[in-house]
Amino acid sequence: MKIFKFSMLVILALSIVQCTNDANNDVQPENSLDQEKIPSEVLAKLESLGFDMEKTSIKSSKGGFIVDGDIFFTDKSVKEENLQKQAFFGIVDCNRAGNIRIQNALGNNAAGRGFRRGLNLWNRVNNTTLQLVEVNSNPDILVRLSTPGEIGGWGLGEFPTNGVEGGLIILNLNEPSIDGDPVTAREWGNILAHEIGHNIGFVHSEQDNLGTRVPGTPLGDPNSIMVSGSNPGIVFNANQVSNNDARAVRRMYSNRNNRLCGR
Repeated sequence: MKIFKFSMLVILALSIVQCTNDANNDVQPENSLDQEKIPSEVLAKLESLGFDMEKTSIKSSKGGFIVDGDIFFTDKSVKEENLQKQAFFGIVDCNRAGNIRIQNALGNNAAGRGFRRGLNLWNRVNNTTLQLVEVNSNPDILVRLSTPGEIGGWGLGEFPTNGVEGGLIILNLNEPSIDGDPVTAREWGNILAHEIGHNIGFVHSEQDNLGTRVPGTPLGDPNSIMVSGSNPGIVFNANQVSNNDARAVRRMYSNRNNRLCGR
């Protein structure tokens, strides 16, 4: 979506969750493919990870690159030799996943009021050890507002690297909702859940060519909270993460012997 518009799972990251408001939203618009100013080694790395460079939008941003509208790669992560292509793109270490500290630095606005909903949409999934914990300081994930012109869609999330969750989520209050009205607190909660999905490993649910598919989940899920900007209404109107989102989280983060976070 246009940077959400800042999959599945199946693509839970089946990475860094930006989103905006037209058919090219994540819930960010698929912008024209401006890759001329992107270093060739960065393009090569992204292609090696499975991104289709004929369809992937890439934008330079402070400290890194915004890919496909709402996925943020830091300069450091792009240079990692062991950065792996996976449909969860990356995965958080089992021990870390049980206590991911996340801070609301959004302020007193609709996005700030939707913060807890974003966390709860993942925390309510049963039979998983994943737990997002709200804190006031020293967070593992900082959720903040964008500065003017920083992102072009609703939000952005950062993929995990080397077992550590992505540390940043940015939301853009200047982006209207899909109906043209201001985004409501409930909608911001859903957008935040989408971006958190990137931070814990999900790519967009349509990106069946990217990452490693979570066993037992489909190649695509049209109802996933991780759908991209091609259908932002799914994210905006979601009551919960989809059944396949939940199935993927359980396989990735649980106490089972075949959990993916322990491999």
